[in-house]
Amino acid sequence: MVLAVIPARMASTRLPGKPLADLAGTPMVVRVWERVRRAEGIDRVLVATDDARIADVVRARGGEAVMTGVCVSGTDRVAEAARGRGARVVINVQGDEPFVEPADITRVAAAVSDGVPIATAAAPLLDGAEDPARVKVVCDDQGCALYFSRSPIPHGGPWRLHVGLYAFTAAALEAVAGLPPSPLERAERLEQLRWLAAGYRIRVVSVPSGPLSVDTPEDLAHARARLASGARVL
Repeated sequence: MVLAVIPARMASTRLPGKPLADLAGTPMVVRVWERVRRAEGIDRVLVATDDARIADVVRARGGEAVMTGVCVSGTDRVAEAARGRGARVVINVQGDEPFVEPADITRVAAAVSDGVPIATAAAPLLDGAEDPARVKVVCDDQGCALYFSRSPIPHGGPWRLHVGLYAFTAAALEAVAGLPPSPLERAERLEQLRWLAAGYRIRVVSVPSGPLSVDTPEDLAHARARLASGARVL
């Protein structure tokens, strides 16, 4: 079984309550759930949360929500929600990406294997490489990640924007969820560096562009404007 899990929590530092933020009449977490359901090859979709308000909203719209404990990271929340459900592959879809492309989810899920137990995505980055909020990734000749950074790597480009969409084998997810933080992770504030430091290979799938993530009030306004403009998003 291929299981997709959407971690969602109310206590976002920059935008509290964002899973329930209204986007053209639909809570953001429900929009993410609707997008994930459209991805081919996904057998089951769960929203994982520690807040009953989020779970109630998802269930009211016909989705499946599971309650978790208080988790340090989204990966920990996904691992808790996936535990004991018999999944072969588990996909972590961020709960703040209401425009995530279903086809990208399918591509990342298909890239996981026993030899490469984690996969993620990256898109071309033509400008803004100096922005630390735009995480860059560099890869080896086999398409696996060498390093992720908030700095503009490689020097002079070309740059690839990391898209925060992950797929794991069930065994790899359980293993990385139990790893302690690494020095590189602390330096960059990027959890995936913990996995690289522990020796896990991460396949990086090329996608055309990164989706609009909603991290701040300005991002939320942008997302609402995009929907109000009638731009095709499904």
